[in-house]
Amino acid sequence: MANSIPKYARPEYERRFLLSDIPDLSGIASRLIEDLYLDGTRLRLRKIICEDGNEQYKLCKKYPGPSADPLAIVNIYLTSQEYDLLSALSGKGVRKRRYNIALSTLCLDVFEGQLDGLVLCEIEAESAAVLDAIMPPPWVGRDVSNDAFFAGGNLALIDAAQLTTKLSSLQSCVRRPTP
Repeated sequence: MANSIPKYARPEYERRFLLSDIPDLSGIASRLIEDLYLDGTRLRLRKIICEDGNEQYKLCKKYPGPSADPLAIVNIYLTSQEYDLLSALSGKGVRKRRYNIALSTLCLDVFEGQLDGLVLCEIEAESAAVLDAIMPPPWVGRDVSNDAFFAGGNLALIDAAQLTTKLSSLQSCVRRPTP
């Protein structure tokens, strides 16, 4: 496995789930995430806006792992000027609000725009063994970790009708009501 992870990348151990119920998110810290998946690449430009108004900027590349190996990920932190320059490139966007349920282990992503109504739970760990040992909360539903439809780069390409069709076909998830 070590040979499949590029130099300077780190393995990413995560699982992604649809929800069978949506927990109460009031009072839980969140941050707004705007992702731009750059056309013709595996690059993601990310802007994170924290509740206190601070902003972070990253350029990310994820490398798929062979078979059961984890993804590998590289992040470069950017200045606002670097972000502005790169954000002029052609790409497709995704906007979501991320709620940290358990610090750096479990979060909920509540999507906006064309993905309004989609809520995903993500569980991340430092190793495969730790990830396997984490018991998801009872409101977590179908595991979609290996469903390419729910990968960020694909979500940037779909519209509301495609999302509705996919969620209806799974029949085991809930949609957050639109206010």
